[in-house]
Amino acid sequence: MISLKRTVASLPSSLCEYWASQDGRFGWFLCTWHPENHVALEEIQAEIKLTILNSDIQRISKLEAGKWLKEFFAEFHWKLHALFNKTEIKEKGISLFLALMYDNELHFAQFGRLFCALGNAKSIKPVGLKWENYHVKSLKELNLLGMNAEEIRFKVQKVAIPEKHYFLVLPGPITRKLFADHFDPGSVKVLLDSMSQSPDAHWLLLSHEPELIKTKKRRFNTLHVATFALIFFTILAILYVIFGNRFFEGAWHNLRTLFQGNKRISIHEIPDRLKIENDKIRGYLEQALKSPLRDVEINLSWNSDLPYQVTAAPCFDLENIYIAGDKLLMAYSKRNQRALKWKKEFDSRILGVSHINGNILVSLEDSKVCNLNSKGEELWTQDMEGQVKLYHSLRPIELTNADNPRIDGSIIILPSEHGIMVIDALSGEVMHQVTFKQRLQFLSQYDSFQSCFYAVVQDAMLCLDLKILN
Repeated sequence: MISLKRTVASLPSSLCEYWASQDGRFGWFLCTWHPENHVALEEIQAEIKLTILNSDIQRISKLEAGKWLKEFFAEFHWKLHALFNKTEIKEKGISLFLALMYDNELHFAQFGRLFCALGNAKSIKPVGLKWENYHVKSLKELNLLGMNAEEIRFKVQKVAIPEKHYFLVLPGPITRKLFADHFDPGSVKVLLDSMSQSPDAHWLLLSHEPELIKTKKRRFNTLHVATFALIFFTILAILYVIFGNRFFEGAWHNLRTLFQGNKRISIHEIPDRLKIENDKIRGYLEQALKSPLRDVEINLSWNSDLPYQVTAAPCFDLENIYIAGDKLLMAYSKRNQRALKWKKEFDSRILGVSHINGNILVSLEDSKVCNLNSKGEELWTQDMEGQVKLYHSLRPIELTNADNPRIDGSIIILPSEHGIMVIDALSGEVMHQVTFKQRLQFLSQYDSFQSCFYAVVQDAMLCLDLKILN
């Protein structure tokens, strides 16, 4: 935290004022200096102080600091110019420093012969306006506030004061005495005290000291824990109402599918992997699974035009959709807006594509079967003696509770050239029906992770969501 260490001023030639919030994180500092000791300076110093106190300086945010300083001095310069012209003061302008503090950061403007420095026990360096050779500059070059009959131009400076560093504001005469050849940065306070009786004595010293008392870590009491628990269970209840009583079972099914897709396990490990030790929790799951199936809907999720003729039903894995067009096999990403990831061309026409054991099995018209990984790299090719049996483009698909935990019993997806029909396998009742304007050529297997099918209708691929209500 920034703390004020020294302020020295002598009216009417110099002034030092400041204000800080109760927590010490925001404040402002004002310093003025004039080489003369004229009585008329009392009115000018009072006007400067009152103008700043009556401004909105205490409500300026960190982002607005630079803009506010520019606008404030652009207007105040002309006011001081009029005041100085009414007096008999020889130097009709004043040196001024005004800074806004935000934690350990200062945003400030400086005019005339007031200079700033940042240092610690080992080194010190000037900040903002350069103090060397200031005494040989003209009054116009010094850029005194209220001096020239033209718009004042200046740059808003910004500096962060690190821990164990100090920030110093000095008038020109003291700066030349202090920054002598053998100046010791660690003894700056002693040197300033030795010059406190000088007629030019005027300075402001700020220091950033490390906190002695560490901030205690916030601990949650019983009320906080109870509030968080109530919010958590409220969110669960909202999800339950929105998505139905099979929401958590569906999420568990997708999570299990994801892990099974990433890591293969043997059939003997499956019971141990899926075992629920708590009988009570297993009872709740069984009760949820017995909830009857109320309704089924097939909705269009997205569609994409295909620039080629599809010759086999699409297949998929957790990341890609695989589409065959004559001799070409293409892999499209599910996640990256269905972007083309890779394509592979074969010597003969593709009859069918299947996802088996984590790889892509491609059956070709020349009686060959090729096995690829998900990157399109060929793992092996087998030459079959006879003609490979053609894949049926539109065949019935049975879905059970193993495919989707929301299903009680089983349903049959019955595709035809004109549309898709969803039938209850036990009663034969038509639960939903979709009709296409063009011919349905191919329908993929059920994607249990995305809860959808991929259909090829005319020259476009459609993603059909299967929505099940319990």
